[in-house]
Amino acid sequence: MYSGYVVLAYLWLRMALAALEQPDGDFAKAKLATCDFYFKRLLPRTATHRAAVEAGSECLMSLPAELFGL
Repeated sequence: MYSGYVVLAYLWLRMALAALEQPDGDFAKAKLATCDFYFKRLLPRTATHRAAVEAGSECLMSLPAELFGL
């Protein structure tokens, strides 16, 4: 999930740069507005995903195998 958000951010930056080179059209404005939404509302989710990755797997592996069937 983390890397997916980062790759999508890269692609949105490329789209925004292309939109900035276009004449003042509604399509370019919509692209820039959507890019702004992505960076302000969706990309911050990476902080949670990063924390989960950095937390490691020790807590997952601490449960004894015989307790999985309960």
